[in-house]
Amino acid sequence: MIYLFYIIYSMLGTWLLWVFYLAVMNLSRAREAGTLRKPAYIAGYPVLILGFILDFLVNIIVVSIVMLEFPKEVTVTSRFKRLKNKGGWRGKWAGWVATNILDPFDPSGVHI
Repeated sequence: MIYLFYIIYSMLGTWLLWVFYLAVMNLSRAREAGTLRKPAYIAGYPVLILGFILDFLVNIIVVSIVMLEFPKEVTVTSRFKRLKNKGGWRGKWAGWVATNILDPFDPSGVHI
């Protein structure tokens, strides 16, 4: 039963992390375009902070088990960058996530 809860919370936490990522990338896009006004900037700050906390937790709890390794980094992004450059099955998986889930929404087009 505990495994089922872990799976559900892991999937929910990972999905929420992606939603926060989309929000932060949208704020970043508006900032770069010069359209981010002070009210949105202030309202976006908690999104950035909560997103970072969620990123840390998903990295430590979920990604550690999925990747079968202890984390050396604080965030999922920094971990995936290392793994992608390292190669192997972990690198392929990190590259797939980057290409299909993260990079299309990064203003630069390359997140990992």
